[in-house]
Amino acid sequence: MPRLKSVPRAPFHHFLTHDEVTEYLSRLAAARPHLCRLESLGSSRQGRPVHLLTVTDFRSGSPEDKPAYLIHGNIHAGEVAGCHAALYTARQLLADEPDLLQRVAFHIVPQLNPDGAELVVTTAGRVRSRTETSEKTPNSLYQEDVDGDGLSLTMRQQHSDGAFVKDPADRRLMIRRKFDSKGPFYRVLPEGYIHQWDGGEEIREGGRRFDWNRNWSYDWRPEPEQGGAGDFPFSEMEMQHLAHFLHDRPNLFGALGYHTGPAAVLRPPSTGQDTDLDEGDVQVMRELADIAAGETGFPVIPVIEYHTERSRDIELRGHFHNFGYHHLGLYVFEFELGMIQNSAGVTTREQLGVVTEEDSEAQMRRVLTWWDGQKSRQPLFKPWKKVAHPQLGAVEIGGFLIPHLINPTLADLRKIARGTYNFTLEHARRHPSIALEDLCVDRVAAGLFRIRGRVANRGAFPTHVTCKGARLRRLRSVRAAFHPAPGVQLVSQQAHFDLGHLAGVSGSRRLEWFVAGKGNELGEIRVQGGTGGNACHSVTAT
Repeated sequence: MPRLKSVPRAPFHHFLTHDEVTEYLSRLAAARPHLCRLESLGSSRQGRPVHLLTVTDFRSGSPEDKPAYLIHGNIHAGEVAGCHAALYTARQLLADEPDLLQRVAFHIVPQLNPDGAELVVTTAGRVRSRTETSEKTPNSLYQEDVDGDGLSLTMRQQHSDGAFVKDPADRRLMIRRKFDSKGPFYRVLPEGYIHQWDGGEEIREGGRRFDWNRNWSYDWRPEPEQGGAGDFPFSEMEMQHLAHFLHDRPNLFGALGYHTGPAAVLRPPSTGQDTDLDEGDVQVMRELADIAAGETGFPVIPVIEYHTERSRDIELRGHFHNFGYHHLGLYVFEFELGMIQNSAGVTTREQLGVVTEEDSEAQMRRVLTWWDGQKSRQPLFKPWKKVAHPQLGAVEIGGFLIPHLINPTLADLRKIARGTYNFTLEHARRHPSIALEDLCVDRVAAGLFRIRGRVANRGAFPTHVTCKGARLRRLRSVRAAFHPAPGVQLVSQQAHFDLGHLAGVSGSRRLEWFVAGKGNELGEIRVQGGTGGNACHSVTAT
């Protein structure tokens, strides 16, 4: 056997461009071809491949015949840490080669939003998932590089009606103007140009904004009822690619998404309350989330409660958590991997405990003070520079660089990714597992045989995974069938059995067939186990 290449180290030196993501995934696939396959879900709006990496031991069977686990990251353009965490999991699965790969197929989509991520990484521009700018409106400002440094940052301009002033404690920061604030006053805008500006006072930020984590199908609501929702569920082409993939996988038993925000383990629900979910399912979710918290040190927060103190419980329509639970019937989780505040020592409790603008401003002062003290630091803030804007006149351009502001430091991310990887293994180890046991063939007469066996689920999860899943059409029941070999005749009436769902660990059903034949090769038993995978066994007379 040829000597295997070493598995390349996970990239934590800088946030990656799409070409760099592609190159790293290709190296992983080349290093362990028996464990790894690189494909594409489809193309992005701008023609980039939406990469899909399947990690499993291909020698032990096809991914379609094994329980499957999905990981996706970077659905939000600026949350590029999610891509790195997903790549780390892929790398560690290949490097560690856990026995789990013989039984489970991991499908990893590290960069669901390659176009948005590319814009953020290369220009530091601001975009949630996508901003549509094909139809520009007059007096609207659109992001562009004005000063020629390759970045799209922030502009500030003195204006008598400006809503901001320089922070007296740190002149880099812009803070909200109060009734007793001392000037000069500033208006703050994204760096860019104003389309068909008539010179008036009103300047709007242009473009329609999409949030793909409001574009899932369950409880979807149109805009403006749910901001960023799109035109209809899965209206965004990258989301359509993922939807087709998910619904074409009856063996999918778990899913995990990566985001960045105040560090947390998020669990369903994303609307309503816990009592809207099955009580037993909520208990299992809590147990799994506690494992995630133990591995990462993050607090566990239901999505509805993931907000600051000054906000009410949130209702996120068309959100991943409710889709994953109500439409897929699975236990789904998201990791909020943290932000620069977490790296600077501002805890999630403190970030979510914000009540006033002064609280937020004080935290950003802490961040900049911490950043100033770092010997090796990321390019978090670019000093303000005077620029002659061709429309606005004298402005200053600078401010925070989005990739480093809304993600944890790469040094912290490496440690965080280890914890999320450990949780992924623990979650995946609970997969349903279909087995064909106690197979025996008895000769009851010349050329007549009785075949018996047991179809069992020896995994921790039932084949319907959640109690909710037991009522969903998507989670298929377990089916078994005997396929006679040539020259063999099925004597018993029934060849195909729908066994329903099987409970975890001890769920099983006994099967029996009578066949007639002269040779030793009688046929094979095929079991379609849904989330528990498929099984096939040849039947031979002895």
